[in-house]
Amino acid sequence: METYRVKVGAQGEIVLPLELRKIFGLVAEDTLDLCVDSEGKVFVRTAERSVRPLSDFFEDLIIGDLLADGCNGDCLKAKLLECKLKLSTVLDRLSEEAHRAHKNGQSIKWWETQALSPLGIKKTFDGTYNVMLTTRSIHDLAVLREEELSEIPEVFQNLELDPLAFKRLNGPYYETYRVSFRCRSKEYRVIYTVFAAENLITVLTIGAREVLYDRLNGIA
Repeated sequence: METYRVKVGAQGEIVLPLELRKIFGLVAEDTLDLCVDSEGKVFVRTAERSVRPLSDFFEDLIIGDLLADGCNGDCLKAKLLECKLKLSTVLDRLSEEAHRAHKNGQSIKWWETQALSPLGIKKTFDGTYNVMLTTRSIHDLAVLREEELSEIPEVFQNLELDPLAFKRLNGPYYETYRVSFRCRSKEYRVIYTVFAAENLITVLTIGAREVLYDRLNGIA
């Protein structure tokens, strides 16, 4: 077991070494639990996941909503963290649901979905990862326009090869990421979870960035 020695400041504060902060994935405002056993030994554990991977996760949209509600100063800071963690929890739940649906045979390979059939895709698996769609992401594709759908095959083919190359969204519970693409002036995102041990990618949701923000808030 590694030991890290720290000094206690005048106000009782301690500074965790950088290496330890990296191990925990800690940033400012994260919370720790200090646990004391019957022998007086102190153990440290994270009380909540780190919000660092959520640093740009709809932050501007969240802040816009909070400002519109009259929230500012310390209220804004606290509410921003609360909203980020809420959306992260939603993604965890969607990841669990998507994996369970796949295990129950309720997912399909991405090129088999009816929404992409007009593109005439003739595809067999030739990457490292299987990209699978469940009912939610199939529905998301069904409401996209043809010009938006035309961008999707390249996105999924890139995910088959290296899904970890894109932006990670949430904390230590699931390996959830997003990949972006643009159609005209709009930014779209595909949010997915990687189950590396199974060479599996489950696509959670697809759509314009603002639409996904509203959608995830609606689920929360």
